Amino acid sequence: MGESNAVPAGVVLVSGRTRVWVEHAALQWRHGRTTVTVPGSQIREVTVEGRSLTVGLFEEGQPDAALTILHRHTAVVAALGAEIEAIVSDAGAAGNPQAIRRESVRVWPLRVLAGLCNRVRNGNPWWRRALWYVLVGLPLAVWLPVEPRLLGPVAWLLLPPGIALLRLCAGMAELDTLWVMWRRGITVQARFESDPYSEATSAYIVHFCTLEGRKITARGQVRGRRDEIRYDPQDSSRVLAPTRVAWLGIALAAFLATGVWGVVLGLPALFWLIGLLGLLF
Repeated sequence: MGESNAVPAGVVLVSGRTRVWVEHAALQWRHGRTTVTVPGSQIREVTVEGRSLTVGLFEEGQPDAALTILHRHTAVVAALGAEIEAIVSDAGAAGNPQAIRRESVRVWPLRVLAGLCNRVRNGNPWWRRALWYVLVGLPLAVWLPVEPRLLGPVAWLLLPPGIALLRLCAGMAELDTLWVMWRRGITVQARFESDPYSEATSAYIVHFCTLEGRKITARGQVRGRRDEIRYDPQDSSRVLAPTRVAWLGIALAAFLATGVWGVVLGLPALFWLIGLLGLLF
């Protein structure tokens, strides 16, 4: 079997806070929060001396500009040096060389703050609701003179997880699906068969036709006594078997698992609201 003389690819040299690698025909040299991207056309020379790797650069105003790194493994240094030399040979047209780029990222508190601001402005609406809950809800819970005074902060802390558990209960009981089906669902006859790819004994595959005549195949977890289903005309894959007994069992299990704890966590907020109404009236 012959040996290949191909240049090793994908070497990442790590030394302390410095990381050096080759990506997209450019040298990436990251130290701390600053990353220097050096195109192959801007590399003057590559020098490998044992544990030392030095990359000379063509940079205006700095004729002796160079990047140097030390690493304990000489084989890694040599492999990365070979990769860098390969992109120098493929530097491209010298008449239009790309510039060396330096990019610095902000310190992590500022990055986290910027990420939160972006989520509040452009993300899920719940981020904006959470912001209003903090800015408006916490001062009201602390400053309004509802007795006992500790009830307000406790209610403020416990209300969000209580709402989250109640929403989880609604999802487990498919209340959203039931609401959609009640508003716009269409009942049609269907053909049911067991799902061979599911371990659940109650899982099934249902075949039905929409009002437009399209044949649909969907999956479900509960089957009613009648060979009928209700489907969402805006999303034909969303189906629900018209069975009440099975749904009541699922809803009861969901409430016992999560809903009851959501109610318990919401009780302090209810008592605080009753106390506030007592102050007003």
